[in-house]
Amino acid sequence: MRKWMVAGVIVIATIVVAVALVLNINALIARNKDYFIAEAERALGRKITVGKVEATLWSGLGVRVSNFAMAEDPAYGTEDFLRTRDVQVNLKLWPLLRKEVQIKRVILHAPVVRVIRNTSGDFNFSTIGKNKEKEKGGVAPDKKKQRAPQDQSPSAFLVALADISDGDLRYIDRKDGTDLQLRQLDLKVENRDERFSVQLAAAVYADKQNLNINAQVGPLGGGEWNRVPLEGEIDVDTMDLTRLRNALPKLQHALSKDLDLSGALSAKDLKFKGTLKDLGVDGEIEATHAALRYGKSFTKPVGVPLTFSTQARYDGNKVALRKSYLKLHTLELASAGEIQIGDATVLNLTIDSKPASLEGWNKILPGIERYQLKGTMDFQAAVRGKVGKGSAPEVQGVLTLKNASAQPPDFPKPIENLDTRIKFTGQRADISDMTLRLGQSRIRLSAAVEKFAPLTVSYKLSTPEILPADYKASLTEDRKADIIRNLKSEGQFTVSGGNIVYRGRLNSADGTLLHVAYKDLDAAVSLADKVANIQSLRVNAMSGSVQLQGDYSFKDPTPRFSLNSKVQGIDVKELYTALDAKAERDVSGRLNADMKLTGTGKTWDEIKPNLRGQGDAEVLHGVIDNFNIADSVLTGVTGIPGLTNSLSPSLRKKYPETFTAKDTEFKELKTLLEVADGRLNLKNTRMAAAEFVVAGNGWADFNRKVDFRSTLTFSQRLSADLSQSAREIKYMLNNQGQLEIPFSLTGKMPNVKAKPDANYLGQLVQRGFLRRGTDDLQNRFLGREKDRTEPSTEDSDGLDRKKRRSSEDLIRRGLEQLFRR
Repeated sequence: MRKWMVAGVIVIATIVVAVALVLNINALIARNKDYFIAEAERALGRKITVGKVEATLWSGLGVRVSNFAMAEDPAYGTEDFLRTRDVQVNLKLWPLLRKEVQIKRVILHAPVVRVIRNTSGDFNFSTIGKNKEKEKGGVAPDKKKQRAPQDQSPSAFLVALADISDGDLRYIDRKDGTDLQLRQLDLKVENRDERFSVQLAAAVYADKQNLNINAQVGPLGGGEWNRVPLEGEIDVDTMDLTRLRNALPKLQHALSKDLDLSGALSAKDLKFKGTLKDLGVDGEIEATHAALRYGKSFTKPVGVPLTFSTQARYDGNKVALRKSYLKLHTLELASAGEIQIGDATVLNLTIDSKPASLEGWNKILPGIERYQLKGTMDFQAAVRGKVGKGSAPEVQGVLTLKNASAQPPDFPKPIENLDTRIKFTGQRADISDMTLRLGQSRIRLSAAVEKFAPLTVSYKLSTPEILPADYKASLTEDRKADIIRNLKSEGQFTVSGGNIVYRGRLNSADGTLLHVAYKDLDAAVSLADKVANIQSLRVNAMSGSVQLQGDYSFKDPTPRFSLNSKVQGIDVKELYTALDAKAERDVSGRLNADMKLTGTGKTWDEIKPNLRGQGDAEVLHGVIDNFNIADSVLTGVTGIPGLTNSLSPSLRKKYPETFTAKDTEFKELKTLLEVADGRLNLKNTRMAAAEFVVAGNGWADFNRKVDFRSTLTFSQRLSADLSQSAREIKYMLNNQGQLEIPFSLTGKMPNVKAKPDANYLGQLVQRGFLRRGTDDLQNRFLGREKDRTEPSTEDSDGLDRKKRRSSEDLIRRGLEQLFRR
């Protein structure tokens, strides 16, 4: 009991002494406050302001200062370097008893700190404690002497012993553009045998603390700060990558220029050891709520699973992966190797994946965005070489597809049963023979990726048959019966910068396209800069053959084309069907033509008014349906329909195709063509029938309107028989003994009318008059003189009109009697 009483007395005495000591110290401070502040400013080399200063026993013997502020070095700015609600400096007791002042800890409550690094790489706190009086004396300090004590400056000493609670820290680096802010900062630093224990918690661009660091730092030594040894652990809860990237430009510069990061990132139990220039890490990063984009080839939106765990080492320009695991969407893969970063990213990795579903990858890989992939894949490979800026690494490995399918844009049906192995060797990949299904068609395909940058693929394809309706959704209902049989194709295409260059060849034994049956189709085609070029195309169709060369440009909204064509023996009626299935087929025969055409438009109605071209054509053994040109011309001579029926029966029986048939049959029809302004201008047109020839010029439009100026010339044989039937005709024959009648042909097929040239016919009759004598012909054809009516006394205008009518009547009556004999 006595011992407890003695101990209590000692404790009470100690408290009394301590309280008395504190009261004396407070009185001392109060009397010498200005002196202490001046000494502190001299020692720190900075202007300071304080509120209340008092001694404290809380957390040990020390001094507590309220409303403390330390000014900034004018070389770095005008705002305070440090402002705090209160600062507490705890002293070590035993050194103090020996009259030595040693700081045990500095505690800052709600401080606001600005740390600045200038363009020379010096920090604003590095000038704290320097002797300002020497600088005022004009003596430049020796740099070597100045550097030596810098590492032992009070700034380093104070930071090493500091505790911060609920602080704000802003770090500005004017050398690399960094502007980083930490709020709600709690920092505790302890010195342990030249190493510092650091516990840090802060809110980094967040409303609550989302960064926790527990680390050991040091020893500091006298070297560069980025070579100071570090070891510790980091936990990150939802870090805003966009704001962090903007605050740390150096981080963005260290990454590939094609890489863009945004969204939120988390890290759990991320351990590190080494230095900032040679740092080992072991942990996991969760980036499901982050967005990641690499150039135009990769885009991971927010919400797509992305987790990365690794044991790696970073040495400034290289990342060495001891082992790593990546989960991206449905893909899970393990990898190891090295990644060099900087202006060019260089990979040296081994990769091994688990089977992964292909669904949903259209959201991540823009190149397949519209292909609706399904099925599974797995991948094992070694990847080595540069990536980005038009470069691609070499790959050695295998990609396996199982039950895969894809639906390309505008395909009404998907490509299915894609089961294959793609073997990668260096800058090449070979796709083994595989059979896939497209609608009702089964296609055999082999291919090779010859280069990855730019992507260059060669292929061979064959199928017993393929339906255009399976790969072209825009086909009209009447074209869904189109079919291509025994198709074979091979070629190569290159994709670079969104542009496709293609060159290939295809052939098909037979099929039906555009309502036209064909055989022996063979074509060589190419595509570059949005221009398709038909280098050669040969096909047997429409009972003849077609050869084409040309190009089709779809650079502009309205396509443009040019075409050189040569056709032989084409059935004209089948050509009508190909151009317009609903058009009336009023001409038949075999067409031979050599044409050059240019135009613009997507549909035939758009093309017609813009079509231009020239060439020559002939139709052999043809028929103009429902139009007898000989009958039409002869009928037009007198305006009496069926005039040819007045010919002798024997003559009509001898030439039925000329005088009694409803159609015009001809041996050949030749013309020179010029296409312009929505019509065909026909020059030097010549149609040869059995007993007559029609020659002339004119035009026909695409609505089947015609306008010709021609001459009908009967054969010598028929002209002679006409002369026998009507003897006076022999006086109207030309020098070759042929009857010729100029006429015009106008209207819309088949309802066209032939109108003979009245002036020419008048000359023809006058020539007959001269040959037989005017009186004889007038008596025979026009009656006797007494039957003719003389003009009475009328005005001159009436007389002229009667003369014109009289001339027409003379021609009409004369020819009427001529053909009725």
